[in-house]
Amino acid sequence: MKFIEAPQFGGPEVLTVVETETPTPGEGMLLVDVKAAGLNYADIMARSGFYPQVPKAPFALGFEIAGVVTDVGKSVEGFKEGDSVAAITLAGGGYATHAMIPAATAIPLPTGFNHALAVALLVQGLTAYILLDEARVKEGDAVLIAAAGGGLGNIAVQLAKARGAKVIGLTSRSKFELVKNLGADHVADYEEAGWAATIKDKIGEKGIQVYLDSIGDLATEAFPLLGQFAQWIIFGVRSSAHHPLPVESIFAMVEKNITLRGFNLEGSLQLVPQALSALFKAVAEGRLKLETTKYPLSEAVKVHQLFEARKTTGKVVLIP
Repeated sequence: MKFIEAPQFGGPEVLTVVETETPTPGEGMLLVDVKAAGLNYADIMARSGFYPQVPKAPFALGFEIAGVVTDVGKSVEGFKEGDSVAAITLAGGGYATHAMIPAATAIPLPTGFNHALAVALLVQGLTAYILLDEARVKEGDAVLIAAAGGGLGNIAVQLAKARGAKVIGLTSRSKFELVKNLGADHVADYEEAGWAATIKDKIGEKGIQVYLDSIGDLATEAFPLLGQFAQWIIFGVRSSAHHPLPVESIFAMVEKNITLRGFNLEGSLQLVPQALSALFKAVAEGRLKLETTKYPLSEAVKVHQLFEARKTTGKVVLIP
């Protein structure tokens, strides 16, 4: 088997292809022939040395896979060779031709379900669904979604719109048309100074009720747009600038009863089964469209470079 390893923390250039013997599954384990491995911003953070779950190198990258079971360990029930499964691989190792996963974490895929679409629904799809659910987004709410041109953002835009919300997508200018076609009512480029002023009059007097923030800069231009009882939820830190919350924002936060919180999918795992069921159904019925961009596993270095430069759209998938 082959897998991608980061022998040390650093830039995309540290990624290395390693070849080793394909393992045999032990008790309670499944060996999966990986058909698709998803790329997430967590991979970038892990490779760079800023991901708490990966405290040291070397380590094997990849936190989500979909593929076909090729070998079953002892005491495993409910799975057999040839079954299509998906899994969130918290220990890494997803960028590979084969992955060893605990049977208890394997997610059975509907018959014929596309493997690349399956990985698009794992970390990013689940995060988008649960974020909106926990925020109780409802008809008439104004929802601001950062990185709306990416895999998670694509899904969040559609799910928020399906709930009847007014959706504002933040994305690079080259992705404006894509995000609008997904259902966003308005778009803005958060790297352009003054972007908030361009959409302020379009939001309405109530302001933004929910801000899904993958940027993590507390001195954001988005803050003045937040309305009474708004929820500002940070689920990622993509900003190169990490400014503290300005003092004047703290007073406004108290006055408006604004909630600022973090979100990690691991803290909501009890919601995963219901969320996945709803997502699979939405895709099967054509109510949720998933855009995937596929690259060979061997081009992992190039893909990380493109991803960090914000030159990818939709869900980025590596194909072994």
